[in-house]
Amino acid sequence: MFTLRETDRKPFERALAKANAVYDEEWKAPAGYLDKANYHTNLARQTVHSTRDAFGYAAALLASGREEDLSRAEEILWNVSAQQDKNPANATYGIWSWYMEEPLEKMSPPDWNWADFCGKEILQVLAFHGDRISKDLRAELEDALRHACLSIFRRNMHAAYTNISIMGSYVTLHAGQLLGWPWLFSYGKERFRGFVRYTRGNHGAFAEYNSATYTSVAIEDLTRIHTHIRDGEVHAMAGEMLDDAWRTIADHFHAPTRQWCGPNARSYTWLTAPGTLSFLEQATGHGISLTDFNGDKSLPPFSYSLGWAYVDLCCPDKYRKAFCEPEEKDVNVVFRTEADLRTSPAAVAVFHKEKDFALGSFAAVSAWNQRRGFLAFWGGERPRFLNLAALHNLYDFSSGMFTIAQDGGHALILASLRSDSGDTHINLDMIKNGRINAYDLRIRLEAGGALEGDWMIEDDAASLADGGRRIGVRLIGAEFDGAPCRLEKRESREEKAILDGKPDLHRRFTGAEERRYLDVVFYEGPEKEINLTSLSNAYAALFVSLDGTEPEATSLTFEGDNVLACAICGGTVLEVSSPVSPARSSLWRGEAKKNGVTYEKLYGGKS
Repeated sequence: MFTLRETDRKPFERALAKANAVYDEEWKAPAGYLDKANYHTNLARQTVHSTRDAFGYAAALLASGREEDLSRAEEILWNVSAQQDKNPANATYGIWSWYMEEPLEKMSPPDWNWADFCGKEILQVLAFHGDRISKDLRAELEDALRHACLSIFRRNMHAAYTNISIMGSYVTLHAGQLLGWPWLFSYGKERFRGFVRYTRGNHGAFAEYNSATYTSVAIEDLTRIHTHIRDGEVHAMAGEMLDDAWRTIADHFHAPTRQWCGPNARSYTWLTAPGTLSFLEQATGHGISLTDFNGDKSLPPFSYSLGWAYVDLCCPDKYRKAFCEPEEKDVNVVFRTEADLRTSPAAVAVFHKEKDFALGSFAAVSAWNQRRGFLAFWGGERPRFLNLAALHNLYDFSSGMFTIAQDGGHALILASLRSDSGDTHINLDMIKNGRINAYDLRIRLEAGGALEGDWMIEDDAASLADGGRRIGVRLIGAEFDGAPCRLEKRESREEKAILDGKPDLHRRFTGAEERRYLDVVFYEGPEKEINLTSLSNAYAALFVSLDGTEPEATSLTFEGDNVLACAICGGTVLEVSSPVSPARSSLWRGEAKKNGVTYEKLYGGKS
């Protein structure tokens, strides 16, 4: 018999009421507005009905315990279950489309993760309410769950895809246990063992490193495994992985600004979202105030996720002080990733925090819009941020590459390009024959949050005084196809006016706040074809200081096909190198050094 935790009752009911308000009787699903194009779908700027949200809403209706909600939940479950591809001959076997308005064959491409996401929601229904729903519906959902599990088994996602590796393990473990499929349970257990071995080999770091979105999802599913899977070895492994996840969060949380800091392998926001802060507060039993749950209206609103009804989140006591006490700390980790996520065989994450600011970076990283390869926060309770981006037609360019040498609050950045990687995504829309059509191509430092100041530029130097700090930037050198590039500034409202005149469906989500941009413009003008493989060069070298410190010396040299930048600050020598012109992914190499030692060697195995 499922019983909602009493402490969750009020926030659960508020969240359920919001979902009820957007329920569409015709589609048998909650309605939402899709304001811009995303990966996998061709839909944009229209009302949509999500299959995953429909499953989650049905599970939430059942969690209410009210008989009047039962009939709606059953109606939804019949409808959405029927939309699964149940033909084993199809590549999309076992999955659903994202939106009911767009069948699988019209997606670009279908998302096989939907077997995991939807299968997880079906499990909540069967495991906790199987005795309440009709026998026919239970049989239908068991059948849908089998198809989803066979899709997960057939795909067999690798351990580096952190959230899906864990989620697929959970779904197959729990389904094998629930459905009495010993072979499926064995598969889920061996898959989970593989994930644990991989993570242990990464010094406890997930390949989707320090992702606010996906570490949260991982914790939810690890908690489900830890709570519901009746196997001693699995229970112990889940506990170990939960500790790794919470340690990473605590290491990267900056209490004065209430920010989950970078670098992030995957992220959808810059400032930490209220939903993420709510997740952390929920996991501490509201013992630490990060939202307005306890009545402080100066904090972000508490946002309860309906799925938490089925997950007893719990942050270990030993990590909780990180969410309320300032600390000075350095976290440096070398870890492995897989081919579709990597920038080099080993990724190096560098992070520094102290009371007034925090800065995190990767030694080598792509400019994919989910990467936060260089991210700083300051400003206390009114946080500001500084983010690094490469843009093609004013959207994050996945073939942009950064090599970064960071020391405390200082960083030396070298931007370059690859000629055959992704455009808006790292692997869904690959550049063909090195050619892109562009009306704009630039490297950007963007400041946002509770920003009041603006960039001031003088020749090759720029500064931003705001929030009690002075950010300093020095352009060491930049060229695009033989022409020198300079620093320019722009405001986000200016850019919005430009985009409003374009047909582009892809838009950067920047929120409502005004942002101040400092750019190195490679190209701006009439749309034209640019052959990346024929460019003589394309690079930009920048020194950034979070306290306005000027480097004692800088240099830019060329060795063969590479450009090397150097900056000396406080006696520390920072060096970065990468190809001077766009290179194929197989040939692109970026290297960062500190006092002559590569970051991989400097921090390998240590944190």
